[in-house]
Amino acid sequence: MLNLAETPLNFGQIISEKYKDLTKSEKQIADYLRTNQEESAFLSAGDLAGRLGLSEATLVRFARSLGFDSYPAMREVLQDTFRRRVTHSARIRSRLSELREAGDIYERLVASEIDYMTQSLESVNRAALQHAVELIKTRQRIFIFGVGPSIALVDQIRIRLERFGRQMIPLTTAGREFLEPLLSMTKNDLLFAIGFFDASPALQLVLDYAREAGCPIIFLTDTLDTIIGDKADVVLSARRGPVSGFHSHVVPMTIINAILLAIASEQSGAMENLDKLDELRDRLKDYTISST
Repeated sequence: MLNLAETPLNFGQIISEKYKDLTKSEKQIADYLRTNQEESAFLSAGDLAGRLGLSEATLVRFARSLGFDSYPAMREVLQDTFRRRVTHSARIRSRLSELREAGDIYERLVASEIDYMTQSLESVNRAALQHAVELIKTRQRIFIFGVGPSIALVDQIRIRLERFGRQMIPLTTAGREFLEPLLSMTKNDLLFAIGFFDASPALQLVLDYAREAGCPIIFLTDTLDTIIGDKADVVLSARRGPVSGFHSHVVPMTIINAILLAIASEQSGAMENLDKLDELRDRLKDYTISST
């Protein structure tokens, strides 16, 4: 059985490692605990069971499935994990303080980013990367999902692939606004989903709906590969540093750029579209001159 006294445990990592072996009810508990750690960490088994519409016995079995000898033992680790997690603003202040103490903040930041990139040489699966390229090359219309900070990555892919002649449908909200575009999704389309750490309801819905529609899925993530990665045809693992740290986008952005460059080099139509874009830019200059 797991013992907190022996070594600090990360509750999210424990769930990631055990998730595939959990029952449907246990996965419901796991999903709730991952997204509601602050309030769940201090609930009794009865209170949590009441919120989820489950029995206390199911909560106890869930704790044992994760390797704990009791629900209180599991809750102790959940509480410890929550205490060790800091807010987003505190993570930034901590990172800035660390860099300032070392002197040159820019030099330290660049060194950290280089470290992430070096690790990615081992962690990024080249076969999965090429599989993603092949899927994009064979699809004319692409849905791309990403919310919050991931919107910047969505824009990066959208702009480039539109220039390559693809029809892009961005899904960048977690509210009801993103539901209507899904109605037109078919097996002939492609979904490129981006999700980091939090398996949000919106992310799970868009992945499930794409599977139901027979639409191939590329999933770019950091820690969710073991939890919901089995819903995707291709999983691209982009490690962004420690979960408790200030996360960098340098690795996911580099993965995206690698895909875009591969498409540009392997598909002649992409370069033809870029030539047309340059031609239109030149024509626009003529219109601008004539209007002055």
